[in-house]
Amino acid sequence: MTNLTVADNEKIVATKSLLLSGTLLLAVWVVLGTLSIWLINQLYGWLFLGFSAFAVLVVIRRLLCNSCYYCKSCTKGFAKLSKLTLGSNRIPGISKGSTVGMATTMYVILTVIPSALLVNSMLSVFNPLSVLLLAAILLVTVYTLVARAKGK
Repeated sequence: MTNLTVADNEKIVATKSLLLSGTLLLAVWVVLGTLSIWLINQLYGWLFLGFSAFAVLVVIRRLLCNSCYYCKSCTKGFAKLSKLTLGSNRIPGISKGSTVGMATTMYVILTVIPSALLVNSMLSVFNPLSVLLLAAILLVTVYTLVARAKGK
């Protein structure tokens, strides 16, 4: 029987800047998606806010946080969620396939759904605010993708 241990240098260090920037970026991303759907239909905007906040901040965060063993201090999964958002394809305690799957789910919920609905809406009625929201969503997405590419 082999004991699996995690070296101290591999444990996640939850710095305040990582926690704040990752959580703030996720909040902005959720708000941008919500506003884009709210422009189309206000009820659907509120439903999207609840769905996306629950899916990302509760479900994905909980899937990432399976044990405090992999972190230097417990942050209830917010450190791993911030690392997932801001550029880490390797998170201790989570397989690479699971990490990629969770990141893909996050991108689909926060980028693909709002962007597709905005583009569909703009085909029927042009609204400059829709273009601004679409650009902001794509800017956040590109920023996180570049951060993930650098974090390999």
